[in-house]
Amino acid sequence: MKMIRVAAIVLAAALVLVSCASMAQGAVGGALGAIAGGAPSGGIAAGAAAPIAEFQAGEVLCSPDAGPMADARYRVAKVLTPASPATKNQAEAVFIDNGSKSWVNYVVNSRKATKADFAIGAMVFYLEGWANHDKISADTYRKDAWSLGNITSVEYLYKNQVEIGGDLYTTDFIRIPTDPIK
Repeated sequence: MKMIRVAAIVLAAALVLVSCASMAQGAVGGALGAIAGGAPSGGIAAGAAAPIAEFQAGEVLCSPDAGPMADARYRVAKVLTPASPATKNQAEAVFIDNGSKSWVNYVVNSRKATKADFAIGAMVFYLEGWANHDKISADTYRKDAWSLGNITSVEYLYKNQVEIGGDLYTTDFIRIPTDPIK
């Protein structure tokens, strides 16, 4: 009986030590990740799902470009003055990335894409320069440039990727225009 009690105490002490080591590793990994600006790594923190970035209330995609909508480069902005005949159908917007104000030709509302949206030929918004990336920060999601493109392949949808113009993009970072694209 004494032998079982000693074994139980030794086992409990070993479990406490292993648990403390895992927690310390997770805390150190999380702290290093925060310092580097990346996601936490190791331990308990790695098991938690990172929240997917999203636009904030009132944010839309805007472009001052004068060419076709499909060729324009978009940035996240908030509309200060809506387009009207009095403003020659332009809207005044303040851009999230740098706080600058500009009159824009295109204001497009959008939403996050769902699996049902991914079909060959579908027009979507994607982040320029972020092909083959599966992680981005919320700041990047809101402050980098967006483009319109057509989905050219859904072959890798099982990996949460779609092809747009020959490059693979993570489906979590694709947006669907909810306003007509002309």
